[in-house]
Amino acid sequence: MDPRTAVRGELVPAAPPSDGRRYGSDVVVDLLQHYDIPYVALNPGSSFRGLHDSLVNYGANQPEMILCQHEEIAVGMAHGYAKASGKPMAAIVHDVVGLLHSCMAIYYAYIDRAPVLVLGATGPLNEARRRPRIDWIHTANVQGSAVRDYTKWDDQPASVDGIPGSFARAYRVAMNPDAARAPTRMAADPTALRCVAEMLLAAERPVIMAEFLGRDHDAFDALVRLAESLSVPVYDVRARLNFPTQHPLNMTGTDILAEADLILALDVRDFERATTRLDSTSRTIVPIVRPDCKFVEIGFADLELSSWSMDYGRLQETCLSVLGDTSLAVPALTDQALELLADDHHPTGQRGLGGDQGRGLGAHGQHARRLGAQAVGL
Repeated sequence: MDPRTAVRGELVPAAPPSDGRRYGSDVVVDLLQHYDIPYVALNPGSSFRGLHDSLVNYGANQPEMILCQHEEIAVGMAHGYAKASGKPMAAIVHDVVGLLHSCMAIYYAYIDRAPVLVLGATGPLNEARRRPRIDWIHTANVQGSAVRDYTKWDDQPASVDGIPGSFARAYRVAMNPDAARAPTRMAADPTALRCVAEMLLAAERPVIMAEFLGRDHDAFDALVRLAESLSVPVYDVRARLNFPTQHPLNMTGTDILAEADLILALDVRDFERATTRLDSTSRTIVPIVRPDCKFVEIGFADLELSSWSMDYGRLQETCLSVLGDTSLAVPALTDQALELLADDHHPTGQRGLGGDQGRGLGAHGQHARRLGAQAVGL
């Protein structure tokens, strides 16, 4: 088919080089396909025209390109795809100016814990090959310094030989340890989870608060099982969809946190937003939780501290902080709690099992079921 006569929107078969040569940009396409990157969003730029050509003529439009009018839009699309699927897609940006255009979108992906692969180009590193002015203003000493304070890792390989290792490391860093579907997940300390289970069962008004747990669909289902097994209400901070909105134990938007004597925070970065009220006129922050309320957290928040961005928020004092992937920790926590309930020799085991919403846990279980009934009636 003559590409000049192709119907708009119709894919044109790739036309590989007639002499059988391969180019360095073909290696990048091989890597995108090897890591099953489904889409690349880009605003075409001359600095990566070789990669653009390889995507079409060598890669046969796989991964599929998404044309954008601005680099910030390209990275934003990759951000949204990562949130919806838990997998990264790539965004390609023009050297220097394209990277600077994308800075805000990269920052938003960073604070939202979304895995995004940003690929770029550079001007000629050999000064003798630079055209007057244009190649000089599109070349920088280490482009990554423009985004280094709010990315997990950056690299600028100087040869084709360096591209595979750089790409592989970028993918691994993007997916570990806090992103869903990581190659290797970090399990929480079983002894620490045992302590969390005992504290949950000993509390009279425990509440679960979740922010980023829903990044993993398995963790979403695991939280439902935990809440139902122990009749514990859930407050969703909604950085992801963490709990079914119509579930009777979903107490988001109620005053449930004000009644809690224990808050179990799962993948929570911002404790303050949900547990305080702000008087905008006086800029006074008033806690809504009880003074004797205890906080326990499970997640990766301490692994993401930046010396530049203060997106980690105000420090919340906790009586126990457990480092681990909630997709593994929550099922293990549920199992440990149920084991304690089934143990007749353990103090919590005297409460017995039962209840149509999960396990009967005395006062806090009855309280959760009462609130759940109210929520259903709203």
